[in-house]
Amino acid sequence: MKQDVTPTTRWLATTADFMPALDGPAGVAERLLLLVHYGIDWSGGWVSRYRPTYWESLLPDRVICATYRSANLRRWWRDVADDLGSQPRTAAERAELEQLLRAESLPVLEVLRFETEALLLRTRIVADTVRQTRATRTEEVA
Repeated sequence: MKQDVTPTTRWLATTADFMPALDGPAGVAERLLLLVHYGIDWSGGWVSRYRPTYWESLLPDRVICATYRSANLRRWWRDVADDLGSQPRTAAERAELEQLLRAESLPVLEVLRFETEALLLRTRIVADTVRQTRATRTEEVA
């Protein structure tokens, strides 16, 4: 892949045929949520013990609460990431996160607050599709 293709662009490409990526503030919010999700320590972090409630309550509650406590995206990220034990795993994820956090905060925070369920549904669809794509590739190699 080309160097300028971001991690979230790769993840979103798996659903592009049936669910195109969002743009504007909703697109920034979608990408931030993907980075939160993929940055969680699923093998040893506390969130891994709460998988059954992760999508329905754990993640949405923290996303929404952080929008009320945060005046900007940097603060929102810090609150959500610290609370969930999430951090970018690679240099590419860190670079993309830094770029996303420079977006105009208020419109993105409003989308995160008022469209949480729809955004998290999209995030879950992408995560499921990425997981399925990886499993298929592994089976093909074996």
